[in-house]
Amino acid sequence: MRSLFWKMFFGAWITAMVMVVAAIYITHFGEFGDPRHEERWEGPALYREVVRNLRGARRHGQEYFQQWLERQPKKVKEQVFAVDQFGRELLGRPLPEDMAPMLIALNYRNRESHAQVDKKPAVGFFLPLRDNDNLRVVMITGQSKETLLLRFLWRNFWPMLLLSMLASGAASYWLARYLSRPLEQLRAATRRVAAGELDYRVSPGLHSRSGELADLARDFDSMTAQLQESMAEQRRLIKDVSHELRSPLARLQVALGIARQKNIRGLDAELDKIGKAADYLEEIIADVLSLPVTAQDQRPLDDVVEINSLAQALQEELKAEAEEKQLSFAFKASNGELLVATRGSSLTAALENILRNAIKYSPHGGNVRIAIDDLGEECRIRVTDSGNGVPEDELQAIFRPFYRTDSARTRESGGIGLGLAIAQRTIVQHGGNIQAYNTPSSGLCVEIQLPVLAVGE
Repeated sequence: MRSLFWKMFFGAWITAMVMVVAAIYITHFGEFGDPRHEERWEGPALYREVVRNLRGARRHGQEYFQQWLERQPKKVKEQVFAVDQFGRELLGRPLPEDMAPMLIALNYRNRESHAQVDKKPAVGFFLPLRDNDNLRVVMITGQSKETLLLRFLWRNFWPMLLLSMLASGAASYWLARYLSRPLEQLRAATRRVAAGELDYRVSPGLHSRSGELADLARDFDSMTAQLQESMAEQRRLIKDVSHELRSPLARLQVALGIARQKNIRGLDAELDKIGKAADYLEEIIADVLSLPVTAQDQRPLDDVVEINSLAQALQEELKAEAEEKQLSFAFKASNGELLVATRGSSLTAALENILRNAIKYSPHGGNVRIAIDDLGEECRIRVTDSGNGVPEDELQAIFRPFYRTDSARTRESGGIGLGLAIAQRTIVQHGGNIQAYNTPSSGLCVEIQLPVLAVGE
């Protein structure tokens, strides 16, 4: 969301600064060349000198102003023109073509006029003299209005730039933040929902907002609520079906026990196959029933287990299964005692699932390594098999319920892809995290990190 925020920020900032410059141009352009605004007009000293000599010409005649104009440098002569009552320029110079309308406008009623001559601001004066004579004087600024405006902006550039940057920057930052924050919240909500937090809602954080973004947040919450309800219904359905399957399964196991008691020769092999199939079906049903339906299924952690002892006990319990495949265990415990908060046998079942997977996917004659490390406030448990591992793009997917890879998790290996899903949910509910990765020298390594209790808690 950072790129969107900065795009909005700089876009609004540049727009605001352009608007500031445009406002200065529009409101001040007409004032450049106006002698009433000397700070925005080129040549205020020359203007005052012309006015002073016009007063002298009123007392002494137009010869006074002519003599003053003759003594001026070339630059002043190019800016000041004087015309007598017969339309003759006092110094005999040709008049600019676009000055004629301005001279005509100067009369006894209109003794001062403003116009443009040669695209430059000009001011004209009408001076009545004795004996019904008169004098028309036009003074032209040295630069055009655009040049004067740019000079004005340049002379006042730094304070104007600083003020416009501070004002427009603050407004643009607030605007960009105001518009991008809901999008950032929606992005965070999308990530949390994708991670499985279907009970997360984004609209409470936008209760003070209105408009399209608030509507989008409410629609997003409605979508996640429907998704959460749909998934909960699916899990309830699976559990209901599993419960219904237990009754005929129980009757099947009872019938199998009766058949074995009759000791009918020639059926032992078939009865053993039926028994294994019934046990396999019982394991599947138990795994399905252990999945939580909703987040409210979580119960408080009201028990404590020591990780080293738990892992060693599970190793001894599963030793018979490992020996059937001629597997060896390599167990490395931590130096100190590691106490972890748990409830019932949930953590035991999760670790057992991981160990059974390691045994299941290790080849005959392979090995399974268990390593436990003390990380201070956490403990780390690593279970590594000697199988072929899992494709890199499927390492995250193996924790999804009912997920099975094409290469390793086949029907012949048993299981329906619930062991790691149950283990992940259990570890997360214990405040830990679990991940899987391939090791260069072995197969798949499942790493668990759990918070440990300090002695005395």
